[in-house]
Amino acid sequence: MSIQHLISIDREAALSIDTGRLKISFCKGQQSHLIAVCDIAVLVLSHPCIRVSLAVLQELAQQGAAVVFADNKHMPCSMALPVGNNLEGAKRPFLQAKYLSGPESKNLWKQLIEAKIRGQALAASDFDSALSDRLKLISGQVNAENASTREAQAAQSYWPSFFTSLHNPILFREKQGAADPVNIALNYGYAVLRAIIARSLAAAGLCLNFGVGHDRKDNPFNLAEDFIEPFRFLVDRIVWQIASKQFPLEQFDKNVKKQVLALLLASKIELAGRNYRLFHGIDFAVNSYCIHLEDPRRKLMLPNQPARPGKASSSLLWQADQFEDAPQ
Repeated sequence: MSIQHLISIDREAALSIDTGRLKISFCKGQQSHLIAVCDIAVLVLSHPCIRVSLAVLQELAQQGAAVVFADNKHMPCSMALPVGNNLEGAKRPFLQAKYLSGPESKNLWKQLIEAKIRGQALAASDFDSALSDRLKLISGQVNAENASTREAQAAQSYWPSFFTSLHNPILFREKQGAADPVNIALNYGYAVLRAIIARSLAAAGLCLNFGVGHDRKDNPFNLAEDFIEPFRFLVDRIVWQIASKQFPLEQFDKNVKKQVLALLLASKIELAGRNYRLFHGIDFAVNSYCIHLEDPRRKLMLPNQPARPGKASSSLLWQADQFEDAPQ
């Protein structure tokens, strides 16, 4: 697999295709950027004067890239995903539907939430070691019947401590209409992470409507909402690091957005004792779900899981200083 890039453009530009490369042309007198389309995983467009043709969108889709469109506040508001082009594309949605609302869905949800809480425990180790230990205990109490209850219990302890450590004026998670910069940064990071996960799910030929824990009939991305859960800690740690260095974080601006993207792209994840770049790690987690559909005895491969019973494993190699450049 080639190197995958996350490209964000937040100023006036014209996009075109030049012999298999995406050409990003800015104002006159400024240098244009060229990047192989096959190397683009996610393209975020955040300016109303970006000009893009159907040919560009077609080429991005054919190469498996997701395109995210942001509003005037730089928050993602729409997403275009490639259609999965594989031999399992018709079979997998059938298997997903077969297991909907059954014991297998509860078992999968249990694994996702257990991994999510362990991720919160890892993030909490940056600002509250006692809370980190408590979250580890809660993660060990998750079962197929109480997963959502344990998720809420963990959140009630985790978020007040998270925001208090940053002296944030809001001490709770605010998803819609957030005004404080920390919540806005979290929402932005989650939106980009969700796009990366949705891209991987679509490429695997899975139906994103069919979730295991999320089942809203008006949500076309239920499965992406499920699989983002064990990866949320990546964004939590990134935002906490940025906010603690710019203490207190006064606004969510282009500089903060660039840091969120760069640190997210630089993240590495440990799965089953091996280290993977973000995109590869997500692909492996999605592939483990596809394997589970064929054989329900197989467990998901998720971050924050012990490599084997009784042996804890670190889920993230924190490489905050290793940024990858993206056109801005």
